Amino acid sequence: MPFAAVPPYNPVFMWLVGLFVGCIPTVQCGFILLEIVQTSSVYQVFNERVKMKSIAVSVCPVNGVVIRAVAGLVMAGILTVGGLAQADKQPQISEGERKAVEKINTAKDAEAKVKAAAEFVKKNPKSAIRGRVAGYVAEEVRRAQNPQQIASLAQNFITVFNTPEEGDLVRPTLIDALLNTGKYDDALNEAAQYLQRHADDVTVLISVSWTGANQIQKQSASPKLAQVANEYSSKAVELMEADKRPSYMDEKAWTEYRNSWLPRLYQARGLMLYFGNQKSEAKDNLEKAAGLEPYDSSTLMMLVNITNEEYQDLAKKYQTEKKAALLDKAVEKMDEVIDWLARAVAATEGNAQMQQSNQQLRENLQAYYGFRHEGKTDGMNELIEKYKKK
Repeated sequence: MPFAAVPPYNPVFMWLVGLFVGCIPTVQCGFILLEIVQTSSVYQVFNERVKMKSIAVSVCPVNGVVIRAVAGLVMAGILTVGGLAQADKQPQISEGERKAVEKINTAKDAEAKVKAAAEFVKKNPKSAIRGRVAGYVAEEVRRAQNPQQIASLAQNFITVFNTPEEGDLVRPTLIDALLNTGKYDDALNEAAQYLQRHADDVTVLISVSWTGANQIQKQSASPKLAQVANEYSSKAVELMEADKRPSYMDEKAWTEYRNSWLPRLYQARGLMLYFGNQKSEAKDNLEKAAGLEPYDSSTLMMLVNITNEEYQDLAKKYQTEKKAALLDKAVEKMDEVIDWLARAVAATEGNAQMQQSNQQLRENLQAYYGFRHEGKTDGMNELIEKYKKK
């Protein structure tokens, strides 16, 4: 095949990929305005069912804070959403303890419940139901209305329930709230403390990793956040690949969680590595993400970007050196670009939010495909159809 020229480089390949709910920005790339579509969110909640002490509760697939909020069950008694329930073997408590518990139960909101719990602990520091009270109040803290309030309540909770085990009931909640309010250094400090005692807690690792990836793609991550997010994402992938199920998840919940988040982790790692100029490692992670979730448009477009950069480098090198071996490599790489383009076109077809991007992808595919087939596009639509979700 003659190789006198290469297809024109189109800046459509230089987009940034938005990852999060509420993050659907438009990015000006050269002369082309791209519409970027999010894929998932730190705040997206799946109602998985997880059993602990025969009690089923909901768990957030990112941080698992709901489960830890009821970890007081392990310490003592049974917890219900409505308040502190009667256990089959009720510990003996004084009339003063009973009244203090009733005050916690009837307090109007989480802030009032934390204050009532502080009174309970002050008067009854060694109560047999202290663990049960801690578990209940931790759950109420998690249910507060906004991240700022949750962070404040969680910090107050830790001063009241001051053992490491009690503090860890709300520490993942606190970490998440600090991340959500942009207090990244505080969140990293809390995460480091928590992970010293719970090194294999994949949900906290993911929460920090996902936030780090978001900030990196916005090019606003501090060096510390970028480094820790990269480390945590690597550890989280390792745990998931090794099928290290957390003790607080049953098999069904873990399988759903793992299947949902492993491809997203690979995507996040790919993005972080890409912006860290580790293009080969980024591509490897993105290919793994695509292998697990083959219709994710953000992953596919990033692979288009990276593969096109590889092709452009080879093409330019061939134009200078005119070596047959370089020509073969460039042609092979162009075919790879065509394949990823076809996948991306198929994944964005029919998506109203991706209409402009789909058009640009299709135009680039047509240019590359035509170059490889003597100006003809016969078979291109069939290639796109091959990759559409059936």
